[in-house]
Amino acid sequence: MTIKNHEHWLSLVDAFQSAALGELTWDAALQGLAEATGSRGAQLIGRKRDLSVLYNVMTNLDPELQKRAIELQPLNPRPPVVERAPPLQLIADWDVISPEESKRNRFYQELLLPVDAPFFCATVIERQEDLFVTLGVMRSHADGYISAEQRQTFSLLAPHARAGIRLQTTLEGKSAAILAECMEALSIPLFICDLSGRVRVLTHAAEDLVASGRGLQLKQGRLCAARENENRALDEAIAAALPTERAPGSPVSRPVIVHGSRVADAPIVLDVFAYPRQCPKSIITSFAPRVLIVACGQRRTENRRATILSAIYRLTPAEVSIARMLAAGSSADEIAVHRAASVGTVRLQIKAILSKCAVKRQTALVALLNQL
Repeated sequence: MTIKNHEHWLSLVDAFQSAALGELTWDAALQGLAEATGSRGAQLIGRKRDLSVLYNVMTNLDPELQKRAIELQPLNPRPPVVERAPPLQLIADWDVISPEESKRNRFYQELLLPVDAPFFCATVIERQEDLFVTLGVMRSHADGYISAEQRQTFSLLAPHARAGIRLQTTLEGKSAAILAECMEALSIPLFICDLSGRVRVLTHAAEDLVASGRGLQLKQGRLCAARENENRALDEAIAAALPTERAPGSPVSRPVIVHGSRVADAPIVLDVFAYPRQCPKSIITSFAPRVLIVACGQRRTENRRATILSAIYRLTPAEVSIARMLAAGSSADEIAVHRAASVGTVRLQIKAILSKCAVKRQTALVALLNQL
């Protein structure tokens, strides 16, 4: 398929923006790129500087084969060449490996040829502090090597994919700032960590807590406990909450208790949980909030729960009220009587809450609410 007309071109460009906004999946935007370049599928892959794979969105390929591709990555000759090239410079097969060499390469012989994806074209579209993102298309034997016209199409669409990545990063960064402002108003100590586990945003109350000498400190951007066993527990809780260490779903929540050096100091209870993501298939951006650490007393507060529900999950005040009643064990009928609304209306609102909180069942919603 080639670009049919101006409207078709605009739809391809808009797809990347819609993916960043969560209105469309990245899979759909990538498949549009694949079809526009006459390719079997497309790929968006993010790696850390140590070459570990953070995400690997591939279209029109069996998910099991995606796992196999990650396993064989050390044998893949493409990434080193692509990632050394300047951003947005296209790299194709002949820039990496000759046909004769590909016959001796295990990555080509064991993975690419059996799934009929021997050809490619790719470019680095984003480099950040500890993350770089590569965009590519996968081509079958029938597709053949990418043509000059198809390369031109790819070259023109790649900057729009990069703009989508940057837009998502900006929006997620703003969500962290909004949450911090809400917690600030409640004088709640909050630490927001990025993909590497480093603290990127913290409230004034969190700064005061670190400066109080009660067993918490910041070292090279990381939140640490003074006692070795408590620091280990904190590190493990943060690692468990990172998206690279868990399956998509409800936030992982772990309490960590930190003691100060003075006997008179009350222990600090830290709730460590994953920053909820609205779309499980959404890509990971380096500077986006990934882990929340909230310091509190021995008891959680309803104000804090309400703040998290509105700031992170975008629940309306009415939905927050219903969610809190569900967490307290109220049924839809009881909520309807309390709110002087019809049961049908309440059930529609509960359905909306389930969608916003990315859970499918009411029991899962109550479990999530009780974590907050």
